[in-house]
Parts: sequence; C-alpha cells; structure tokens
Amino acid sequence: MTSEDAEQGNSSARENYQDILVPTDGSNESQQAAERGIEIAAALDATVHALSVVEGSATLKRDQLRVNAEQEAEKSVDQVVDEAERMGVDVVTAVELGIPHETINEYALENDVDMIVMGTHGRTGLDHVLIGSIAERVVRTSPVPVLTVRPSE
Repeated sequence: MTSEDAEQGNSSARENYQDILVPTDGSNESQQAAERGIEIAAALDATVHALSVVEGSATLKRDQLRVNAEQEAEKSVDQVVDEAERMGVDVVTAVELGIPHETINEYALENDVDMIVMGTHGRTGLDHVLIGSIAERVVRTSPVPVLTVRPSE
C-alpha cells in the first residue's frame, strides 16, 4: 500500500464517518469508551454526539428520583463535552428519556449518525458480566456500525 492509497483510505473514512454517537451513563467504563470515540472523531474530523438516556417515561419525569437521574445524565454528557473540547472536537449533546438501547438506535437514525462507540459495561452491575445488556442490544439492532470498548483493567 502506498502513502497515496493510505491517504485515499483516510479521506474515504473522513467522508463516511462524520457523526459519531457516544452514549454515556457517567460510569468509568462509558467514559473510557467516550474517550475512544472522541479520539476517532478527532482523527476523522467528525462531530461527537454525546447522549445519555434516562430510563423511564415522561410520566415519571416529575418524580424526584427522575430529576436526580436527569441531573446525573447531564453530568455524564458534560464530561464528554469537556473531553471533546479539550481535543478540539465538535460536540452535540442530548439527554433523553426512554429505553436505552431503543433510544440510542432512534437517536442514531434521527441524527444521521455514522457510527456508535460505546462501552461494553455500564452502571447496571451484574447484568453486564460478559457484555452489557444495553451494548448487546444496540449491537444486535443498530442501523449503523457499533464499536464496543471493553473497560481497561
């Protein structure tokens, strides 16, 4: 492969991957995945979409626990914004109510996302022994490629 071929390949990737979705729940694992997504976005001159999904429905929104969950979701999105800005990457943010895997996939479709970068594990504990149940569902049903990032030891 010549350097011209490599440059042409990078150019093609830059054109194909302009919007990268980084779902986050604020956990260390999702933050590691966000950092990887931001690195990829920086290399491709792409925009990062930081999304945090609060489980539940709009009818639960008035519940105090839901307000706390929304505040935590905003914090987790802000962490991604801080890292993206540090790396000079454009970032779009969203906090949405819903079923996480469904909301992630809907967001990807509605916002013409080209790739999802997410952790294999999140906050929900034992559900995530091998691969996170949310990550697994996103991988199986996503309309776009998904890169999963395992947590570092």
